[in-house]
Amino acid sequence: MLWGLDPSSERGAAVRAVLREMGVVARTAGYERLGDAAGAFARLPGFRPAPVPFAGPEPSVGEFVLLCGLTDAQVNEFLARSREAGCVVDAKALITKVNRAWPLAQLIEAVAEEHRQMGSGQAAGAPGPGAGPEGAEGAAE
Repeated sequence: MLWGLDPSSERGAAVRAVLREMGVVARTAGYERLGDAAGAFARLPGFRPAPVPFAGPEPSVGEFVLLCGLTDAQVNEFLARSREAGCVVDAKALITKVNRAWPLAQLIEAVAEEHRQMGSGQAAGAPGPGAGPEGAEGAAE
């Protein structure tokens, strides 16, 4: 799932090319879908899209990647290929048993907050909203 990565932009096209080369289908989340559970957007069994379009504030982060169904090796490959292609997206996460029920907007914000805390040094030694294997993050470089 991609947020804020316009397919017509150089960066958006590069991220999509990396995913396509790996055989991963990229889906772009529009604003109206930000209320969908991450699992619904990823088309996981048992999840349905939100019954009404999203009407909340836009996420504070401009770009976001949510990876679903990839092995650890594939995640590492995505990270390496993104670096090689010069299209690393800072805010990214793996879908987990916990965050798959979160609305996309909430998940994006949780990951963005973790990045802000890590960047300011506040997260050193203190678990953030996505700490641990079941949290929001999971794909940080």
